[in-house]
Amino acid sequence: MQILIMTGPHSKVREISLSARHLVFGGALSLALLVGANVAINDVTNETKDILHAMEKKDLLEKRFIANSEDDYETKLMELQARLDEAQRNLAQLDDLRIQLAKTNGQMNLASNVVDLGNAQGGPLSPANAVINLGNQGEQYGARLDRTVQDSIALSNRVQEVQKSLTQSWDVSNSIPTASPLALMPQASSGLGYRIDPITQQTAWHEGTDFPAAYGTPILATAEGVVIRAAWDQEYGYVVDIQHKNSVVTRYAHAQEILVKQGDFVKQSQAIAKVGSTGRSTGPHLHYEVLRDGVTLGKN
Repeated sequence: MQILIMTGPHSKVREISLSARHLVFGGALSLALLVGANVAINDVTNETKDILHAMEKKDLLEKRFIANSEDDYETKLMELQARLDEAQRNLAQLDDLRIQLAKTNGQMNLASNVVDLGNAQGGPLSPANAVINLGNQGEQYGARLDRTVQDSIALSNRVQEVQKSLTQSWDVSNSIPTASPLALMPQASSGLGYRIDPITQQTAWHEGTDFPAAYGTPILATAEGVVIRAAWDQEYGYVVDIQHKNSVVTRYAHAQEILVKQGDFVKQSQAIAKVGSTGRSTGPHLHYEVLRDGVTLGKN
């Protein structure tokens, strides 16, 4: 095969002779170049796809991580809020209990003695956005939130301990016979100790204190407790015994009428009987005793 080449209208004609071998070799070379170019293009395309896929996967993972982090923060915030609400309720209960204890112990009326000293406040400046810090300055937001949750749990537990202690103090306070057995306490007609017996006119030991009162005057429990006796006694007449804590018993004797029965739980200042003159008595009055472990308090 011959190929004639002219570079211009007046140039010399060049002649190139190509054999069959040259044609075959040229065709093979062209095919090889095409295949190599195709392979290179495919490699570049696949690599680009892998890079794009990796970028998409990374973006998806980052979005999932952020979403999970936000969900975790939201859960912890809800837990923190619940803990703080519980602590607030406990503190309110403690304050109510404190006021009740103050009233029970005869302290001044707290509500009427509150002095308004204004709204003075202070403390170091801590901007609100300083706590929510997602950077690496100091502790991370999650670590701070975890610590706050733990602090709130500790506070709630402490409040419950104090509440339990105050409740026990409240129970003990109610169980100590400190209230008056009569609404209007008269001058005692006979105290605890040796006296001239009103019936025999001889010196004898008196186990309690006598308070004169009109027939039917309500007799009040001086502390909460359980009625262990509500019956007739030859010397005490109609008598009521109330068991309190710490082995303390109060006795109310010479009643005209009993308003409770054995086994009843009575509260402080609850009416349990009415003043009378039953049993070994010279007139309407209340005979009141306080015993511990079966022994009258004050007895030598």
